[in-house]
Amino acid sequence: MKELHFLKTRLIAHRGIYDNKRIYENTISAIQRAIKHQYIIEFDVRLLSDGTCVVFHDQNMERLLHVEGNIERITYDELCYIAKYQVPTLEEVLDLVAGSVPVLIDLKTITSKRLLEKKVAIILDEYKGDFAVQSFHIRTLKWFYKNRPNYITGYLINRKNLTKNYFFKKYDFVNINIKLLSDRRVKKLKEDKMVIGYTINTKEEYALKQNIYDNLVCNNILEIDPE
Repeated sequence: MKELHFLKTRLIAHRGIYDNKRIYENTISAIQRAIKHQYIIEFDVRLLSDGTCVVFHDQNMERLLHVEGNIERITYDELCYIAKYQVPTLEEVLDLVAGSVPVLIDLKTITSKRLLEKKVAIILDEYKGDFAVQSFHIRTLKWFYKNRPNYITGYLINRKNLTKNYFFKKYDFVNINIKLLSDRRVKKLKEDKMVIGYTINTKEEYALKQNIYDNLVCNNILEIDPE
């Protein structure tokens, strides 16, 4: 049986600790701050056109980099040229964390040949710390179940894919939008799997949900969980 306890040791910092003004989400600085406070760190990975895995949430670069275009259609060298801050690679983030806290890795890019899954698996095979992989896409979870059955995997659930998990359940936990299900249904779901909830933004939300889910993914985590 897989050991999932590390996913419940602390709250989960959503994309690190950042303000998107001085420190940007999913950056080395945001990750460093989360490590300093010993939170579990959730971050996103996308695949660039040259096969580089970068830690970045949006497919469109406009919100964060103020440049129009699909980040998955450019190379890492091109990204470094146009980005206003350093967008780290997956290897750089894992080298920084180095097992000091658990990480929860959200795979974003979808390709017909499962290129992102293969790239990430090769990198994670060499990683020594606690990690789990999650995705909104069943095809990604199926690939890991077939090719890396020892990995801990989770199904990210929103309104669009809520009903797609009925026929494939070979994953270890679910990470579900806190606004999607009633507390009663969440507790029922916990009878079968670990259930994480996303995304907590305020102390009030945290107070309402902290005893419902096995763990919570949080923005503004230092305000929600002051030390």
